[in-house]
Amino acid sequence: MTLSTSKIAIFCAWLATVAAGLTKTLSPPGHGIGGRVSIGDLILILLIGLAFLMIMRNRGRIRITRHYLSILPLFAVFFISGTFADDQQGAYIELCVHIFAVLFSLALLNLMPTKMDVTFARQLTKAILFGSFLLALYGIIVLFFFPYLNPVVGGLAGSFRNTGQAGNYFLAFSTIGLAAILSGLIPRTFLNASMVLTLLLALILTGKRASLLGLIVGFLLLLLVLMVVSRKSSDARVGSMFVISSIVIGVVVFFVISFSLSTVEGAMWRFEAKFTKSGLENFSSGFYFSNLLAGFAAFSDRPILGVGLGNIEGIYHEFEIHSTYVALLATSGVVGFLGYFFFLYHIMRSVFILRWNNEMERFLVFFFPFIIGQAGAWMYTYTVRKREFWITMFLLAVFSVIRRQLYRNTIP
Repeated sequence: MTLSTSKIAIFCAWLATVAAGLTKTLSPPGHGIGGRVSIGDLILILLIGLAFLMIMRNRGRIRITRHYLSILPLFAVFFISGTFADDQQGAYIELCVHIFAVLFSLALLNLMPTKMDVTFARQLTKAILFGSFLLALYGIIVLFFFPYLNPVVGGLAGSFRNTGQAGNYFLAFSTIGLAAILSGLIPRTFLNASMVLTLLLALILTGKRASLLGLIVGFLLLLLVLMVVSRKSSDARVGSMFVISSIVIGVVVFFVISFSLSTVEGAMWRFEAKFTKSGLENFSSGFYFSNLLAGFAAFSDRPILGVGLGNIEGIYHEFEIHSTYVALLATSGVVGFLGYFFFLYHIMRSVFILRWNNEMERFLVFFFPFIIGQAGAWMYTYTVRKREFWITMFLLAVFSVIRRQLYRNTIP
């Protein structure tokens, strides 16, 4: 692994992380192809092209892991359900969007050096965190100092079209950051801690309940692992440090939120609508509940293979189904739902390890509770085609490749 190859690969991962957060489309949504393509997508297309050239240079050898192979059955169901859909063209266009998300992630994997080690894993993780940190910092600055640049009123959106996209993005990368810094994969320096704290603040300021709930569940599960399940005294110390740090962060967050409620236009309205008792009681008459009902209505019409991708909006509901699980039931039926859990099983299996020999494997132990928390948040957002989700899959795929290489090197 030459220094230049390593640096180029890490730069590509950083660039993809930034591009994944540039979700504003070239044209208003619904206005032709420009309404579906963002500036970030153009950057990702360039990375796919670069990866294609690298694959051709390597005589067509493609690096691939089960993270990508296990999604193929679900995509096959998407294709089959599309052939029976009322709007076949819409189904296949939407399938292409899903495939693109996987392709850019797989392209990143093929841009990585042939030989990688734990040091490379540490550098790669820091690059991804730095890319997401820049978007978080931009979002916070815009929210407080340049609110006219913020796409929505009252919550942090920054470079995203809405707070929902921002919340899911910052949930993914803040949990990666927390697992990395607590496990020791990246040094516990002031700079690294500041990046993770900024990501957490950005997540909280989006005001997205689902993302915050996913973070809290991940926190609690990790504490359970550190304080109860693990028998190592070092993990108990990390857990204690985690609790103390959470209290300090909580105090900082309290003052930041208090400041935002009094200074950011619409922040108080958003807070009352989402986190007060009256706001919670209005759930059954709100958007999300009606969105779920539309998904179940579509599922009841075609329960085996679903109605097809792109066949919800304008037919069953004003928007596509936001919940990952209900959306899969609606668009791909029971068959697609089982295909998704086949994929999810392989993802969880790649993260769930009981023993570790280095900081990278220790990161996976710490990240497992957080990805469980994210899985709960996926009930409220559709993740299969989200860029940050597939960057996470890319990172896990790289770690799997490194683990396999390290294992081969230990065999006499």
